[in-house]
Amino acid sequence: MFITFIGLQSSGIIVDSPATLLTLGSLSAPMTLLTIIGLIVSLVLMSYRVKGYLFIGMLVAAVIAAFMGLLNLPEKFMSMPTGLSATAFQMDIGGVFSNGLYAVIFTFLLITLFDTTGTMLGVAEQAGLTTKDGKFPRSRGALLADAVGTTAGAVLGTSPTSAYIESSAGVAVGGRTGLTAVTVSVLLGLTLFFSPIVAVLAAVPAITAPSLIIVGFLMISVVSKIDWSDFEVVFPAFLIIVLMPLTYSIATGIGVGFIAYPILKAVKGKWREVHPIFYLFAVLFFVQLVFFAH
Repeated sequence: MFITFIGLQSSGIIVDSPATLLTLGSLSAPMTLLTIIGLIVSLVLMSYRVKGYLFIGMLVAAVIAAFMGLLNLPEKFMSMPTGLSATAFQMDIGGVFSNGLYAVIFTFLLITLFDTTGTMLGVAEQAGLTTKDGKFPRSRGALLADAVGTTAGAVLGTSPTSAYIESSAGVAVGGRTGLTAVTVSVLLGLTLFFSPIVAVLAAVPAITAPSLIIVGFLMISVVSKIDWSDFEVVFPAFLIIVLMPLTYSIATGIGVGFIAYPILKAVKGKWREVHPIFYLFAVLFFVQLVFFAH
């Protein structure tokens, strides 16, 4: 729901509304119309099981964008990578104590931890890598890789190089192993030399929005594994599903679910069925959501 909402919003299919917060955008707007065309092309290819249908759909959208005048080709397609960020290797650990940034770090910790966990579980479930009881084998290595990447990225002055839900696009076209990630990493490294054309493509949301919408559809099937007859399980799950897109945050949705689940279990006299760590996280999320900015 969240990743589909991102695609709908970035393409202008869903827009802000003073009266209802959200409403349907103008479907005749060039960017929105191109998104719909790209979506139709991708869905047709998907229905015929054409390999690489997401990439082909993006390619078709890019070509049409060029003819529509939405794609302003750069004067040069290649350029040498720029140097490290001005904030690389700059850390002020003492400033954490002198400026009282404990709340900020605590908030970021919870957001990063559960954004990553939610993303990895969602992508792993989509890829069929989880066990029948919903466990994620070898999750320690995956989380360690994410932690190292986030730390290294921060030290080098970038935004967190964490697991992103858009990775599910790779799963949608058949990616199942670490080779997919390695290939993407190599290709991403090469884009450093093609930054002018990458910047132009990234400026046209209609190229990527159809893929996000379709990937959201592919991921929603996992809700069928929820036991809809168990109220103490299904209502927290419902809150998570609804609040992730509405709050624009995976961590907030998961946080509310962590609060609701142990409360409902305890009220029904089933508090022993809940692992103690759930109670701890319920308290932490309650404090974070109520008292800290998010």
